[in-house]
Amino acid sequence: MAVTVTQTPTTPFDMAYGANTITLDGITPSQEKYALQIFVVGQTTPIADIRQSPNRYARAIFDIQNILQTQVQPTISNIDGLHYSDTFAQQNTRMQIANGELVQYQIAYTTETNGQIDSAFVTSPTVYTTIGGQKEYWQVPYYEGAEFIPIATADAGTGCTNVTYNARPLSDNVWTIADTETGDNFLTANGGYSSPGGIDVHNVSLNDQCTKSFWQNITASGSISQAVQGIEGFWILQVGLSGSVFNTSFLANTQGSGGGPNITLGQGLIPSGNFNVITLATGPANFPQGTLSANTTHYYIVPVLWTPLTCVTDEQSQVPVMSESAWRTQRYNIAHTIEYTSSFSYAPDYTPTPTVNQTQPCNDYPHIQFAWLNSEGYRDQFTFTKKNEKKINTKRNNFLKEIADYNTTSYSVDKQSRGFTTYSQDIKEVWSAMSGYMNDEEAQLLESMFKSPSVNVRFSVGEYANQWIPINLISSSYIEKTYRKDRLFQYTVNYKLASNIKSQRG
Repeated sequence: MAVTVTQTPTTPFDMAYGANTITLDGITPSQEKYALQIFVVGQTTPIADIRQSPNRYARAIFDIQNILQTQVQPTISNIDGLHYSDTFAQQNTRMQIANGELVQYQIAYTTETNGQIDSAFVTSPTVYTTIGGQKEYWQVPYYEGAEFIPIATADAGTGCTNVTYNARPLSDNVWTIADTETGDNFLTANGGYSSPGGIDVHNVSLNDQCTKSFWQNITASGSISQAVQGIEGFWILQVGLSGSVFNTSFLANTQGSGGGPNITLGQGLIPSGNFNVITLATGPANFPQGTLSANTTHYYIVPVLWTPLTCVTDEQSQVPVMSESAWRTQRYNIAHTIEYTSSFSYAPDYTPTPTVNQTQPCNDYPHIQFAWLNSEGYRDQFTFTKKNEKKINTKRNNFLKEIADYNTTSYSVDKQSRGFTTYSQDIKEVWSAMSGYMNDEEAQLLESMFKSPSVNVRFSVGEYANQWIPINLISSSYIEKTYRKDRLFQYTVNYKLASNIKSQRG
């Protein structure tokens, strides 16, 4: 009887932190153990070679999550500054493919008796993909992964791409509104851009650096074009006080922009390997200088699929991509104040003219932005805008020495001689930061940060300004706050640098 695989991790992807089980069946009474090998795609040496005795049902269940966890790494610490021209090495690109955050592997299996394999290993042709996120203990199989995968089909008769399911980005943000709740003409103007599955909302400051990551592959059905394989590109729509989209641009997802796998628009290459996930720079500070208008109150980022050119509306005729989002549209509200600049008038129909002031509100403190590894294995960000403090804790190790010098012609004491002398110091810089008033959805996002093992901060002023610095949260507990329970509420976070400050000796 040949060995068979009766259970595997979920495809097209699974999370590394949680059960990833492989069950083998088919051992004979004369054979002792099952043998399992795991190979990273493209490598010939296995990363794991495991033996296991059969259970009472003559099967062996291998949970390989610990092995997979060694193969996925958090995103690089400064990816949040992608395309930020002053600090980030990849300043010429707006996107980045997976950089160690996922692993693709295959399995091979046989049986073993007396320390020798009974027959050659059989390699499964299936390629499994795991990303560095976490799932609950009961999520086997990992059906929740379907939330991140759009579903598209072709309209009957026309062949035009039609999105039937609008997917989530790889984010813990839960603040989502419907198209009809935008408060502007998002749906009707400039080609009728739409996001049928909802719009994710973020409040940001003008100096914030942000990213958003997306699982690229889609589920396609019908006679859909072979060019419909992943994110074709992103519409970027700037909105002003009137609620009108006044500036529209398109960013193609190509290798030249740091993304891919397409080299040219509409090429239709299937995302695989590191191309499975694409990260886009989305924050106001990540925009190329001069492209974000001073009149912008908020902007939308719309990830779209390819569609035949005959299906493209006049407003978007410059590129063969659809206006309907396949992944949730991202809305970024820029923190600003509205000023009324019209001169004083006694006219009964006088209406002052509002203008946008994107400067920091006067009651804000220097902003501190946090970025962290979220539960999906990628990044989320949030900015604390209110009172923040810095405290230095110093532990000094001293010894007492004689202040006089006896190795001389006569006794003398120098006034500057030191008795108690510091031979080492342990210096820790500790900060606290307070948020502005928050809504329930933002509070849930912060819960993700409190659970994260990897958090970075970016200060707006001081010696660390505009740098992403790794920190450790000191706050050991998170108390859930809601508007219903707490009305207006804020959060305070205490944290310290992930590395101690080097001190001189006295």
